[in-house]
Amino acid sequence: MRMTNKVVRVMEVLNARDTARQAYQLVLARPTELEVAKNVICLLLWLETIMGVEVLDHVAAMAPADISLTLVVTEASALSSYILHGHRLPAPLEGIPTIVALCGGGRLVDFRFFKFHKDLVARGVAVIRDNVGALVFDDSLHAMLRRFEDDVRLLLTPRPLPAPELMAPFVATTRTPPEDSRSAFVAFLECHGHRPSSQDIVNYFEQTLGFGRCIERVETERPGAGQATKRGIIVFMSAELRDEVMFQETAAFFRVDGHDTWVQLYEKSGRASYTGCGELFKMPSIITG
Repeated sequence: MRMTNKVVRVMEVLNARDTARQAYQLVLARPTELEVAKNVICLLLWLETIMGVEVLDHVAAMAPADISLTLVVTEASALSSYILHGHRLPAPLEGIPTIVALCGGGRLVDFRFFKFHKDLVARGVAVIRDNVGALVFDDSLHAMLRRFEDDVRLLLTPRPLPAPELMAPFVATTRTPPEDSRSAFVAFLECHGHRPSSQDIVNYFEQTLGFGRCIERVETERPGAGQATKRGIIVFMSAELRDEVMFQETAAFFRVDGHDTWVQLYEKSGRASYTGCGELFKMPSIITG
């Protein structure tokens, strides 16, 4: 979703992130320590906001005693500790199978993704917590919203108005470095043998597609023994060039050196991503070269 001049109100963000609030209250009701619950929800919000996967609806629909909820909380809490503080994940959790399943077994979301993008995810989760998370976790604001909704539904007050705190503009702060706003995730679809190299990717965009000098660097993961390279990141020369190369799409398939390669923008965690008042990610298009 692109930036607009529309003023987004606190109440709009609360309504847009109502599912996150429901999931937060459910996690607390297990019961769960407050900080653990916040870490879990911020990580899941990051996945929804940045990766475009819908996980919070599934979590909010779980029963408090559901073993799946316990597994989600356990995996997300351990993953947050790993991302934010460098704590090792217990061996049984390294596959984060419940989170991967919630994400639909997607192209990018697995533990190797978080290992490769650890610093980037840490920055994004911190910004989530500072901004939209602060509203999701604010009991006072949600009590004001419930009172206003009750007044409207029960006609207790003629022409009720929301509290001033609800009508205040939502102004997101960010700690996201500019480099993140000109980056894109890369995933190589499952295949045997050769995978495109960093130089193959540069050549494809700059020479095959004819965009000229547009990429600052490409980094690909160094997998363990017996594993194939599965992902990387492209850092473009500018956010404008990145958008041009992606044909104004947020996610797309490209045919790089004979291999299907999926590229998705890293939408930095700023105001546009947080409002939830529109489409976060378009459906991928097919682009061949």
